[in-house]
Amino acid sequence: MYVIVYGYRTKQWLMGRIPALCQRCQRMTQQQVVRSQRKFTLFWIPLFPIGTKTFLVCTLCGNQVRIENKQADAWFNRPAGPPPPEPGQPTFSETPGTPPSGV
Repeated sequence: MYVIVYGYRTKQWLMGRIPALCQRCQRMTQQQVVRSQRKFTLFWIPLFPIGTKTFLVCTLCGNQVRIENKQADAWFNRPAGPPPPEPGQPTFSETPGTPPSGV
């Protein structure tokens, strides 16, 4: 008998911050732009991406609004993939199957 272990893993990273009006608390604040990428895993090894989402997260109330990936890429003039690691930049832990919460 063989056992095949498969699933997915979600990794999140901070793309940057933009000044914007929060839809929930109605305050102008620095909103975090957080990208979330889900990858298919086989025996706990991530193989290929199966979905990428981008969120605006209010730094005051934690409200999350999903935005288009292309819009976030245009704001920061970046390609769609994950950024190279930068020293001192906050990172987000891998959380299986959940969007960013209270970043």
